[in-house]
Amino acid sequence: MRGEVTTIDEAAGTGVIAGDDGIAYAFDASSIRSAPPLLVGQRVDFVAADGFATEIIALAAAPAVQAANASAASGGAHGSFDLGRVIQRTFASIRQNWMVFLVASIILVGIPSAIQTFGQLNGGGLYGADDFRLSNILIGLVGWVLWIIGTYMLQGMVVKVTVNGFNGKAMGLGPAFEAGVRLFLPLLGLGIVAGLGMILGFILLIVPGLILAVIWSASTGAVVIEGRGVFESLQRSRDLTRGYRWPIFGLVVIYAVVSIVIGMLVGGIGAATGGSFLNGPTNLFAGMATTVISNILTGVIGGAGAAALYYELRSVKEGVGPDQLAAVFD
Repeated sequence: MRGEVTTIDEAAGTGVIAGDDGIAYAFDASSIRSAPPLLVGQRVDFVAADGFATEIIALAAAPAVQAANASAASGGAHGSFDLGRVIQRTFASIRQNWMVFLVASIILVGIPSAIQTFGQLNGGGLYGADDFRLSNILIGLVGWVLWIIGTYMLQGMVVKVTVNGFNGKAMGLGPAFEAGVRLFLPLLGLGIVAGLGMILGFILLIVPGLILAVIWSASTGAVVIEGRGVFESLQRSRDLTRGYRWPIFGLVVIYAVVSIVIGMLVGGIGAATGGSFLNGPTNLFAGMATTVISNILTGVIGGAGAAALYYELRSVKEGVGPDQLAAVFD
């Protein structure tokens, strides 16, 4: 959420922020995460919780001279990177936009995943089925192609909707789909280039692949919000992540664990309803349902997490919200 500081009581260490949503939020000094003190008239980013402003970051000081001095004193930083704040914003965005994300993910990822799984399990041979038929391979291939298209469209939609929400701008399903269509090719190109680079890195003793995954973790935001090209976005991500790569690595590990847990939980449900983790008979509908649920959850959480990370890096490194700087690239 964005807003402007309207009153400050320095003696009491409290104040009020007028949110961009028209609501006044009280705060106290313990909720300020920026190094410089807040000033009346200052633009801030914060997390709204029951009428109070928490996790407050100063975006720009009210007097230009004081802003320049504060930036110089802090070495160009505008607050500290907060891993917990990124996670909080990730799931807050999912909660606030759940209907848009649910409908979009079912259409773009859920249905293609079901088609792909149907082709694999209904005699496609990938799970040991005896009835091997060419038609099932074709069905699985069509589902896979649709899933690839849907995955990158969903990624663009989720990032766009999430960052807009952070800036107090709601985005409906129609505009979100339009953004997904527009961003598909750039994100596909980014996925191919970054994917090949990380695969090569993982082949070279794994560590280089992990390093590249961290360095390029903000590249999706650069494509979606700033409209940059593939290689320019990779370089932009390299600049944004510099100085924060260890906490970002921790964040990547957390999201990876969440993805694994989701897969295990959904797989366990599938096994309990007739599926199988390894070889053996697999219930067709259980397999389709578990694959769809797993792909939807990981796609939405991954997209919202990438948006929250990008937003955090822009805020703490540049002190300006994505909506203000992205206008240059519109």
